[in-house]
Amino acid sequence: MDPLTASIALSITQLCISAIMAGIYFAAPVERCTRFWAMSGILTGSGITIVLVNAGRPAGLLLAVGNIGLFAGCVVVWMGLKIFFGQAATRWGYLLIALFSFLFLLLLANNAGFTTRSHLISASLVLVFVLCLQTLLASGPAVVGSKRSFARGMGTAGLLLLIGAHMLRIAVSLYEPALFRPATISHFGAVVLYLVPLAGTLLFFSALLLLYFERIKNDLLLSLAAKQDALETQIRFVDMFSHEYRTPLAVIRTNLDILQSKDQANGDRLSANLAKMRRAVLRLVEVAETALTQEQTEQGLPDIQREAIFLPDFLHAVIDEAAVFWSDRVPQLRLEQADALVISGDRKLLKTALLNLLDNAIKYGPRQGAVTVALTATDGALTLTVNDDGPGIPEQELGQVFGKYFRGSRTGLIRGSGMGLYLVQRIVARHAGNVSLRNRATGGTSATITLPFHTGEAGGGRVRH
Repeated sequence: MDPLTASIALSITQLCISAIMAGIYFAAPVERCTRFWAMSGILTGSGITIVLVNAGRPAGLLLAVGNIGLFAGCVVVWMGLKIFFGQAATRWGYLLIALFSFLFLLLLANNAGFTTRSHLISASLVLVFVLCLQTLLASGPAVVGSKRSFARGMGTAGLLLLIGAHMLRIAVSLYEPALFRPATISHFGAVVLYLVPLAGTLLFFSALLLLYFERIKNDLLLSLAAKQDALETQIRFVDMFSHEYRTPLAVIRTNLDILQSKDQANGDRLSANLAKMRRAVLRLVEVAETALTQEQTEQGLPDIQREAIFLPDFLHAVIDEAAVFWSDRVPQLRLEQADALVISGDRKLLKTALLNLLDNAIKYGPRQGAVTVALTATDGALTLTVNDDGPGIPEQELGQVFGKYFRGSRTGLIRGSGMGLYLVQRIVARHAGNVSLRNRATGGTSATITLPFHTGEAGGGRVRH
C-alpha cells in the first residue's frame, strides 16, 4: 500500500465528510446539534486543508493550527452528539480544545519530533472517541428508537475502529518507531495509520446521519399516530353528536311550540322573542346538519344534494335571516347587486356558507356596521362578494384563517369556535369553487366566493346556470 495514496484517500474522504457535516446545517438550521456538526465540518475541513498544504514543510505555527482545527472538529462532534441525545452541552469540550492547543504548541516550542506529536494527537483523539462512544451507548432509546438500532451499531463499530487504530499506533510506535515515520513507513503502518481510521471515519459519520434520519422517522411516526388518534376521537365525537343532538333540540322546539300557544292565549306579548328563539334553534339544526354532512363526506359518504337555486331570492332570504338573528347589533345589511342567476347547488350548504360570512362581517364589525353583498357573473365564473367595515385581518394571518379551529388575533373576547371559515371553504370546494379573503383599501374585509357556471337558454330569456 502506497502511504502517499492512503494519506490522500484519507484526506479527501475527510474533506467530503466535512462538507456533508457542514451541509447538515442547511437541512435543519433550527436544531442546535446540526449547528455543532456543521461547525465540526468547517473545523475539520479547514484543519485537514492546512495540514495538507504544510505537509512537506518544517513543523511550525500553521501545522499547529491545522492539527488544532482537526482536534477541535472531533470535540465539537462529541458536543453535538450530547445535544442530539438531549443532554446538556458541556463546557469540558472547550477545555479539552484549550488543553490540546497548549500541549501541542508546547511540543512545537521544544522542537519535539514527529513521533511525540503523533502520540499527543492519537492519545487526545482516543479520549474524544471514548467520550463519543460513552455518549452513544449511555443514551436511552427514546431519541432514536431501540438501543440496538443499526445506526448505533454502525457508530459503535466506527468508534471502536478509530480507538483501536490510534491505540495500536501509540503502542507499536513505542517499540518500532520506524513503522510510522513518514520516510520509512511500512505497509502495516500505512494500514494502521490511514486505512483503519478511514473505515472508522466513514462508519461513524455515516452513523450520525442515520441516527438523525432515524429520529426524523420516529418523529414523523409519532406525529402520524397523534393525528390518527385525533381523527378517531373526532369521528367518535361526530358519531355521538349525530345521535344525541337531535333529542334536546327536539325538546326545545316542542317547548317553544307550547310557550307560543300559551302566549297566543295571552295576547302574543312574547311572540317576537319566541320567533327569534325558534329561528336560532333552526339555525343550530342547519349548522349541525351541515357539519355532520361535511364529516361524512370526508369519510367517503354520499355527495351533496343539488337543486336549482334562483340566487336573488336566495340571497334576500339569507340576508333577512342574518338581519333578524343579529338584530341586537342593528347591522346595515344591503344587497347591492344581484344578477338573475340560477345555479345548481346544495341549498342548505350554500346557505350555511353565506350565513357564516355574514356572521363574521357583523359580529367582528362595529355596531350598526355596513355589510354589503354583491353578485356578479361573467361567462364561466360567478362571484359573490361580502364586504364589511370591520378591523380587517392581519396580512400574515390571511393564509391561516381557513384552517380548522383557527382564530385570528383581532377576535378579542368575541366568542367563536374557529370552524366557520373552515366550513365555508369545504362547502365551496364541494361546489368546485374557491373562497378568498382580502383587506379592503378603505378598511374592512372583503370575502369572495367564486363558483363555476355555464350559460344556457330557458324560455324566452337567458338564464345562467
